[in-house]
Amino acid sequence: MSLPATRLSPPSVVTVEQVADLTAIFEKHLNVCVWERPADAALAHWLEEVCATSHFLQVRETRVGDAELGGVLAPLPESPGRERFRQELAGLVELYADLFDAERVGLRLGTLDAPMCPRFHVDRVGVRLVCTYKGAGTEYLDEADVQHSPLDARPGAVPRRMAPFAVGLLKGEAWPGNQGHGAVHRSPPGSELRMFLSLDLL
Repeated sequence: MSLPATRLSPPSVVTVEQVADLTAIFEKHLNVCVWERPADAALAHWLEEVCATSHFLQVRETRVGDAELGGVLAPLPESPGRERFRQELAGLVELYADLFDAERVGLRLGTLDAPMCPRFHVDRVGVRLVCTYKGAGTEYLDEADVQHSPLDARPGAVPRRMAPFAVGLLKGEAWPGNQGHGAVHRSPPGSELRMFLSLDLL
């Protein structure tokens, strides 16, 4: 006698190729949505030069439409590349604010030469936007690959990793109805220099 088929839960992570498809994050079963956009080669080259000479961490607050983004770019040198990067960040702030109907956004932008959060964890936030501009991107797990006690990847599970310039939305524990199901993620291991951006709702 054959056994009944095991019912599989839908995946908790999804990758999309169009910015409009980031609205998938509102689906109840999803806690990670990654927009796999192509890297901006010219901007990536400029940021490579910046990271060679400037190490910084900026934590700022901005209102949507603030051209200076709360001063988050103050450590970066004046150049056409800086303006290109300002437009890039302003576009992500506007996108994030439009998705979640926000007027103010918290920004964290900086360079890292060691993993900021090396262990798998969940954030006690509603939903966070992350993007790595240089170096390895954030690693994350599908719910089916999560071991909950202690919190880690299940044996044999391979973490997924965001590519440079990919935009990720990660639901946290504070998302309505998401307690106990926040996106499980970590900083990538290793000492490669990274430039990392995160946005939070205020």
